[in-house]
Amino acid sequence: MACVLNRSTFEIRYSTNTPEYGVEDWVINPDLSPVSGVETKYWKLTGDVLSEMNQSEKDAVDAACLPACRETKLAAITARTYELISGGFTFATKQFSLSQAAQTQMIGLNMVREDENVTWPVVWSTLDDDDCYNIPDAATFYSFYMTAMGTYRYYFDTGATLKASVRAATTIAEVDAVVDER
Repeated sequence: MACVLNRSTFEIRYSTNTPEYGVEDWVINPDLSPVSGVETKYWKLTGDVLSEMNQSEKDAVDAACLPACRETKLAAITARTYELISGGFTFATKQFSLSQAAQTQMIGLNMVREDENVTWPVVWSTLDDDDCYNIPDAATFYSFYMTAMGTYRYYFDTGATLKASVRAATTIAEVDAVVDER
């Protein structure tokens, strides 16, 4: 039984029956010691000899991977931003929705909160609809509204700041250094 290395993908298979692997696609029993501890993307094969790329070759590989790396990080930040928004906001020790429907209702009530035809208290359901909060007056509602909008803006703005850092990154290491700790 032998070890084989795919010439194009660098896939390694151990304990193989070598007649099943053509030498045009596979290196039989390659010496893996020159690439021990090296990421596969930095391997190169010359004939049947495996070696580590030099720094300029590694830089070229990273430059080619940078756009995809950025897109992956940007998508993760966007997903985290929407996850945080879907978790809502806290007011009076209760959790409330920041969904588009909830925001629309808040904006609508905020526009008319001082109107004499608004009857207080206004009952507002919690995020999971298992409880509610009686908003007693316009001033309390305004505080509720500003807490909601401030929370939303915080999630959105911090996500935008992280994305700007990713877009400004010129290396994969710089992209990887952008960590979403929200």
